[in-house]
Amino acid sequence: MFLVYPRSVTIPEALERLDDANFEDWLTAAFIETASQAPSEETNTNGNSRHPAGITDLWMLEIEERTGEVWLGKFQVELKNEEKPSDDSSTGQRSAELSFALDTRTAEITFEPVALAH
Repeated sequence: MFLVYPRSVTIPEALERLDDANFEDWLTAAFIETASQAPSEETNTNGNSRHPAGITDLWMLEIEERTGEVWLGKFQVELKNEEKPSDDSSTGQRSAELSFALDTRTAEITFEPVALAH
């Protein structure tokens, strides 16, 4: 299963849980639930995703900055190519780090890719 993330998402329940001790664990689960329900924003004329890679797992969600109205964080994801790799030495999988910003007034979360590692 590939998880699809829009550029931003609003999770209203997050505002009720900001002070919870296990907020990061809850937010991880909310990301997975929200992503798997979200349709792909970008599809071609055949209805297929324009991006050949999808997120198959996420972990290590961490909120690094909890100051002000916008909190900043990141998490690790596993990406898997839908297309076959061009050489047999590659598994078609890689990891990436995604950054996000959580607006604590509106519960809007925006995502931004940071770095890819093979």
